Amino acid sequence: MTTRTSHEYHHLHGLLQQLDDAEQTLAHGPRRIAVSEKKVSAADQACTDQKEQIQLLKKSVDENTLNLKSREAEVTKLTLRLNEASSNKEYDIIQAQMASARAADAQLEDQILSLLSQVDEANDELNRLMEEVSELKQKTADITAETKSIEPGLKSDIERLTTEIAEADAVIPAGESRTTYQRLRDAMGPAAMALVEGGFCTACNTGATSQDIVRMNMSEFLLCRACGRILYLIREE
Repeated sequence: MTTRTSHEYHHLHGLLQQLDDAEQTLAHGPRRIAVSEKKVSAADQACTDQKEQIQLLKKSVDENTLNLKSREAEVTKLTLRLNEASSNKEYDIIQAQMASARAADAQLEDQILSLLSQVDEANDELNRLMEEVSELKQKTADITAETKSIEPGLKSDIERLTTEIAEADAVIPAGESRTTYQRLRDAMGPAAMALVEGGFCTACNTGATSQDIVRMNMSEFLLCRACGRILYLIREE
């Protein structure tokens, strides 16, 4: 039959699992907030980078526009020179220079139009990034509110469970057994204990010997020979 000690071990194991769940949930909230804030920071930086890119594009537009106006003035001068040409040869030379200048101007105009298109696309992308920042900030606020709302309850649960565990782990024998229990608990949390089912450790699937079963039925403190966890038995095999 299952011993009282086995039930107490099982109860202790359950309390340790509940405490671990509560502590993990409590720690998870700040981690979620930190991750969300990091995403907001990255999105903010993306907006800053995009704004800088837009400024560079606008600067290129201004520079090319100024260059175009300068070239147009040069074409005007060539037109005046054309009217003042003193020979057919000079006239042909000036015409060739004007044709070359106009071709260059057309190419420059295309470049300006392309840059303006890039500015529009960059502004659209900036708007998208700003919307993303807004959504991420709202998500961060929601996570923060959720974390703060459950924090008092979790802290209360942790305090209660800690008290209950301090009472429940009295089932662990004093001396070396208690020292081993505390060491395993500090290192493994609730995984320091393992139930034996079907004659096997549920943590590592190592079989318990007949002598192990007898010792557990006699409420002895027993460690799994493979994984080193504290074993307990609920039903007699």
